[in-house]
Amino acid sequence: MTPRDIYELRLWQIWSDLLHVDDIGVKDDFFALGGDHAKAEAVLDTMAAQLDAPPLSREMFLEAPTIEGIGCRLRARSRKLCEQPVVPLQPHGSKRPFFFLPSGEGNVYYFHALARRMAPDQPFHALQTRGLHGAEPPFDHVEDMAADHIESMRSVQPRGPYLLGGHCVGAMVALEMALQLQRRGERVALLAAVDGLAPAPFFRDEITEIVQDPFEAMIFFGRGFTSWFDRELPLKRETLLAVEPERRSAFVMERARERSMFTPDEPDDRVSRVVDLGARICRAGYVPEDAYTGPISFFRAHDSALCETATGGWEEVSTQPPRVRELPGDHVTLVLEPHVDRLARELRAAIAETRV
Repeated sequence: MTPRDIYELRLWQIWSDLLHVDDIGVKDDFFALGGDHAKAEAVLDTMAAQLDAPPLSREMFLEAPTIEGIGCRLRARSRKLCEQPVVPLQPHGSKRPFFFLPSGEGNVYYFHALARRMAPDQPFHALQTRGLHGAEPPFDHVEDMAADHIESMRSVQPRGPYLLGGHCVGAMVALEMALQLQRRGERVALLAAVDGLAPAPFFRDEITEIVQDPFEAMIFFGRGFTSWFDRELPLKRETLLAVEPERRSAFVMERARERSMFTPDEPDDRVSRVVDLGARICRAGYVPEDAYTGPISFFRAHDSALCETATGGWEEVSTQPPRVRELPGDHVTLVLEPHVDRLARELRAAIAETRV
C-alpha cells in the first residue's frame, strides 16, 4: 500500500533512502525490511531534521515500526504539513521539474506510482488543491485556482519554461495556468492532459450535474475510491438515505478507513470536503479567455469512460493540434499498476521533446 498523505510520503522517502528499498508498503515492519536499531536512530534523526517536528523517542518508534504507525504519531502532534501547497512526490534529479495537478478529488497521492517512475532524474511536484485540508475554503473559480497554483509553483521554480500536467479536471486547471503564464510572457514548454477533457466537453458531461447533488456526489466519489484502491466500498443508496445527512461523511469515512483507503486518523469530514471541492469546480462554468499557443499532449486511456473522443476537445482551446497518445487502461488504471509504466515512458518522451 502506497503513501496516503504527506507524512506517510516523507517517511516512505526517508525509509527508501536509508534502507535502499523501493517497494515499501505503509504497513510493512521497518525491521522486516532490513532495518536495525542503528538505522532506526538514523531515521529518527532524519525525521527530526526534515519534518520540522519534535523528535520521536526510540520507544515510540519501536511501539509501531511501520510508516502508518509513525505517521499517526506525527499527526497527533501537528497536521500542518498536510496543508502545504506543493508536494514533492519525486524530489530527486537535476532536470526541470514537472508540475502536476490531481483529479477532482484533489488527492495528489494517487499519483505516487507515476512519480516514482520519473526517478532518478526527473523531479515530479504535485500541486495540492486548497480546501482539502486546513481552514481555507476551496476556490469557486478555475481562474483563482490556477493563479494560486502559479504562486505555489514559483516558490519552487521562479521562471519558465514550465512543464505542466494534470489528470481529469486537473488538466483543465493546468490549461488556465498555462494561459495566465502565457499572458505574462512566460513559456510553457509542455501541457500534458492525462485523460482529461477540455473545458467545453467537460462542462457538457453528465458528471457536472451529478456532483451538484451532495448525496449523489457522495455515491459517485465512493465508487471512485473503489477504483483507486481496488477495494470494494459498497455505498447503497438506501443505506445512505438511512443515515442523517450531517453524519454521512463520517459514515463513509468509517468504512473507507476500515479498508485502509485513508490513514487511520483521517478526519471524518474528508468526504464532505471532496464533495464540496468537486461541486465547486463543476459549478465554475469555466471558459478560457483566449487560445493557448503552446504544445498540448493528450494522454488518452483506451478504455476511458470520460474521454470518449480521440482528442478530448483539446483542439478547441489551442492554436496547435494536440499530440494524442493512446495508452492502455481506463480513467483510473491508466496511472496505476500495471499500466503506469507505459504512461511514465510516454510522459518522459513528451518532456524530452520539449528540449528544455
